[in-house]
Amino acid sequence: MTKLSDPFVREAISVFLAEDIGRGDVTTLSLFEPGERSQRQAGHLVAEGPGRICGIPFVESVFSRLDTGATFHWNVGEGEPYIQGAVLGRIECRLEALLAGERLALNLLKHLSGIAFLSSLYVEKAAGARPPGLRPLRVVETRKTLPGLRYFQKYAVRTGGGHNHRYGLDDGLLIKDNHLVAAGGVKPALERARKNAPHPLRIELEVDTAQQALEGAQEGADILLLDNMPTTLLEQLVPRLRLLKPSLILEVSGGVTLERIGELARLDIDVISVGALTHSSPDAPIRLDFLP
Repeated sequence: MTKLSDPFVREAISVFLAEDIGRGDVTTLSLFEPGERSQRQAGHLVAEGPGRICGIPFVESVFSRLDTGATFHWNVGEGEPYIQGAVLGRIECRLEALLAGERLALNLLKHLSGIAFLSSLYVEKAAGARPPGLRPLRVVETRKTLPGLRYFQKYAVRTGGGHNHRYGLDDGLLIKDNHLVAAGGVKPALERARKNAPHPLRIELEVDTAQQALEGAQEGADILLLDNMPTTLLEQLVPRLRLLKPSLILEVSGGVTLERIGELARLDIDVISVGALTHSSPDAPIRLDFLP
């Protein structure tokens, strides 16, 4: 779970600020005298469209690093939806801090709110289509994240009601297509994994054909990732896999759009993974307006 107290997050905010400010905000230093720069200035964060807010702790961290006396008042809570035109919050701090932190704070808030909003749309669409009586369904993201922003982006998915897939190569065993080629196929790959994998880890196998899926179930995979399969094939394959190994966890991925997630949610599967949550979500339209 990503929290503001996590050392990685604290360090990341420091790196982001150093990258943007460098040796100093020369524009502000050129325009304003020291007395003017130190005066308190207020700004409103205004939504230019509907969405779901994500990133409040990071916005506060940015401005608090630049001005320990910064204060914040929020009209919406983290993860809550908002409407177009809503004033999301008010920031008060020294003029030089507000000017220096504006772009970084907005970049994080807009990007993460966009991910949270898109995640909420996928989760709500899947929940609305899920037939009663089926096992719980999770909507998760993938490792298709921007370097340096993975923890933030995965946090945003959770804020939007989704769940997280593995964070990195060290916390989940997932045998993918190139692993299968290098290992010599499904059976030898699973044999090696069962022999060498750390005890607590389940073995997940990515497959893109029905033959691979059935072989994976028979050879001891704990989780099958059914990748880029048409819905018509999944409708036939999922019941066969359930009969073959009832304990098998089934994940569907590849080509999952908002238009398609409803039909996938009607299948007896456990997880739907959507790379678009992090790599294709549009930024939320939010602006920072200075107040007199």
